[in-house]
Amino acid sequence: MRICENIALKEEIMSDIVEKIGNTMVHHGKNSNRIYVMSLDITDLPIMIDKLDELANKNKYSKIVAKISLCDKDIFESNGYVIEAVIPDFYNDRKDGCFICKYFSQNRKIDPFKEEGKSILDVISSKTRTVCDSQLKKGFSCRQATKKDIPAMTEVYHKVFKSYPFPIYDQAYIRKTMEENVIYYGIWQEDKLVALSSIEQYEAYSNAEMTDFAVLNEYRGNGFAQYLLVDMEKKLSDLGIKTAYTIARAKSAGMNTTFYKNGYHIAGTLINNTDIAGQIESMNVWYKKI
Repeated sequence: MRICENIALKEEIMSDIVEKIGNTMVHHGKNSNRIYVMSLDITDLPIMIDKLDELANKNKYSKIVAKISLCDKDIFESNGYVIEAVIPDFYNDRKDGCFICKYFSQNRKIDPFKEEGKSILDVISSKTRTVCDSQLKKGFSCRQATKKDIPAMTEVYHKVFKSYPFPIYDQAYIRKTMEENVIYYGIWQEDKLVALSSIEQYEAYSNAEMTDFAVLNEYRGNGFAQYLLVDMEKKLSDLGIKTAYTIARAKSAGMNTTFYKNGYHIAGTLINNTDIAGQIESMNVWYKKI
């Protein structure tokens, strides 16, 4: 969970905010034109339902997406929410989790790239899940990033993403997440940072999001995302993580293939969910038991 509170995103994502409403952590803003309930405190129910509606109506957001326990779905469904993805045993390897959504615009429900995304999944599902041990070429190395790497990290994120749902361009934000619950990994060509990813760990729930994958354009095709994912998974057992998951662009054949081949299972698709790489796109949710 991105737990930096009240941080306004800079530059392209100036209007987005991460804050607590009651004890519930919420991310919202005009960039993705939505509210994302990242961590629901059930003691905030049922009043939280009305507060989310009020926030959406006040800011004219067209979608709310909430990551919740499946056993809490009834109150959301009775207030117009629909489930778009389900992850078995998501919370502490016991309770199922889901992404449940409410739309305030009919257009937001329509994915113009639905067939493209479906075609990508159809092609991927025909492939084998066998993963070859990838090796880095001579001159490249992989390690956990540290605070001294932050300037180079934000530079990579600037180059790779025209827009992003969290303030990864902000050095203060990267530093704060490092101090809290995010572990970043990078690949270097000698002293040059060329690829990045992260583990966003939810220790209280024994799950983690594998996220923030970025590879400089001129270094794509080298299997760096695959290498980073495998390297990060080795860390999960040490962290006590039971479930790994990701939210990947539905239009990205490469990233979806990477997770499929590494044994991840599709949980569902979040329609028109995230402004990433310059436009709002649908996102596939993948999960894997560790």
